[in-house]
Amino acid sequence: MKKLSLLLWGCCFFAGFVRAQESIVRERTSGEVIYVEAHYILSIEDSHTVIVPYRIRNDFFVFTRSANSATELFRAKADAVAEILDSTGNSIARRIETIDLSSETNSPAELRKNFKQGFMSFNLPQGKFTILFRVEDKESKRMSPDINRMLVIPASNDHINSSFIPVLRDHNGTPEFTMFNLSGDVLFSKNFGFLFVSDRNDLSTARYSIQQITGEDKSDREKISDTTVQCISFKASKPHFQKQNGSIIAALHPTDQLNAYFIPVNGEQLRQGRYEISLTINDLPASKILFATRWLDMPVSLTDLDIATYPLQYLLTEDDYSTLRRGSRETRIQKFEEFWKKKDPTPATAMNEMMTEFYRRVDHSIGAFRTLKEPNGSLTDRGKIYILYGKPTSTERSLYPNSTPKEVWKYENLKKTFVFEDQSKQGNYKLAESK
Repeated sequence: MKKLSLLLWGCCFFAGFVRAQESIVRERTSGEVIYVEAHYILSIEDSHTVIVPYRIRNDFFVFTRSANSATELFRAKADAVAEILDSTGNSIARRIETIDLSSETNSPAELRKNFKQGFMSFNLPQGKFTILFRVEDKESKRMSPDINRMLVIPASNDHINSSFIPVLRDHNGTPEFTMFNLSGDVLFSKNFGFLFVSDRNDLSTARYSIQQITGEDKSDREKISDTTVQCISFKASKPHFQKQNGSIIAALHPTDQLNAYFIPVNGEQLRQGRYEISLTINDLPASKILFATRWLDMPVSLTDLDIATYPLQYLLTEDDYSTLRRGSRETRIQKFEEFWKKKDPTPATAMNEMMTEFYRRVDHSIGAFRTLKEPNGSLTDRGKIYILYGKPTSTERSLYPNSTPKEVWKYENLKKTFVFEDQSKQGNYKLAESK
């Protein structure tokens, strides 16, 4: 990860010690609560199928269950509304979809890991349209702000008869693609591609260049220059959309007039940020598409330089740790990135798996092992051991009236045992023995 990104703190246990002025503000390309996008595909002459996919994080909804039941699932209900305005601002179409969800938990930290996906379809002529999308939770009556998406269906025919839809190609032997459904963006450190339809059947090659369009230092912007790839063609077919296993699938169905194409893009090396891709297919005019790379489950502790740096004292000597913490904010960020770059097991991709696992453990420790004396649980003895070794194979706790509370963590594969004692009997467990 070249630049750490700003993510709003969604977990309540961070609120006590996060200092906003210390946050590393880069690109907010981690997670949103609601995503909406819009695409068109020629259906018949002068008529287009418009699909409005949406993705809503589950912590937007209020999950409840009856007070006298501890076994039934938590449930939530909401209405999703999509409205189409023409170029004069008049409403010309409207759809309402009822959302009914269930969950084993109503913990915000757990709900934010899951999403509700769906889509609504419209038939529209060429023109300029505004899509208004909003969600109303039935329990709380809370309504999201209107989300606006512009859609232009061009009148001129340049032989591209649809939007360029960012998708993942399914390699299961069937002509199916999974939509990212991230407001036109793609997943961080993943290969992807663009699905589109054309009335031409001879499109064979595509050239693309990718330029990062944001960044404080212009010389440091990502760039992929003039890459040529083969267009993967699916003759006499076009995509139809369906919900499947919680995702939105574009499945190719036969048609007489159009041909579907997929252009693969190497996205594994693209770090978090916002990009513009210039795409030229055969002899057709170049198309420019804006997108961002989003790391949806990025560890929250990676959004603050101090919080991300503190646990590195467990991996460094005292002198090296002191050096890492000295200098300006930009200098410290550079040192931080260089440290993790050396430990990246897959340097050919933007994802650093070792760093990711480390900070997932930090995230867990911050909340699980916090105390009244130390609100940042990653700085406690239990937090340190969890960060270094992960979840123990077994945990034994002894709580007796006339003895010191103890926890015994065993790591069977590592043949290690750690004993923590709470001498103060206030939850401040200290490492008493390791073997």
